[in-house]
Amino acid sequence: MKIAIYCGSSFGNNKIFNTKAKESIEFLSTTDTTIVYGGSKAGLMGTISKTAIDLNMEVIGVITHDLAHKEIENTSITKLYKVDTIRQRKEKMEQLSDAFIAFPGGFGTLEEISEIFTYIQIGLHKKPCALYNVNGYYNKFLEFLKNCVHNGFISQEHLDAIIVSDDIKEIYNSFKNYIAPKSKWELEALKKC
Repeated sequence: MKIAIYCGSSFGNNKIFNTKAKESIEFLSTTDTTIVYGGSKAGLMGTISKTAIDLNMEVIGVITHDLAHKEIENTSITKLYKVDTIRQRKEKMEQLSDAFIAFPGGFGTLEEISEIFTYIQIGLHKKPCALYNVNGYYNKFLEFLKNCVHNGFISQEHLDAIIVSDDIKEIYNSFKNYIAPKSKWELEALKKC
């Protein structure tokens, strides 16, 4: 399984984020997983790629030409794609991946995983996605999403389709048993019946 990991190009201010990133890759190395990620050596991206390479995993990076210079592209990985724009980066990562996990990160991580959630909602793909909720990192984001459900902007079915756990093994096993929800349009049609 090719798993896209979205995460920070920083380490955050709690060592647990880096520790859990490393531990998660150690677990995934015992499975038939290829890592797809943002192609950088910086922050959690660097931890993930270095750990995976050290454990002889296949690691595919996708980075823009501009970020390759700013974030120090990782040339020690199995394959590195260079693209022109962030949009192309996201598209390539989506095309390459069978599933998606958001580790702790900032604006970029939230934007990337939110786009994947949107694609599930509107039926553009049926691939599983997860929030790796290390140390409760995504609790406030989940509160926001629940508020979106409460106010009628997200269906409960689509919120429930997001796998949330602080246990990477649980996330991985959930990926294997994932059943995608119907698209927003299909759900709305069912409600009219």
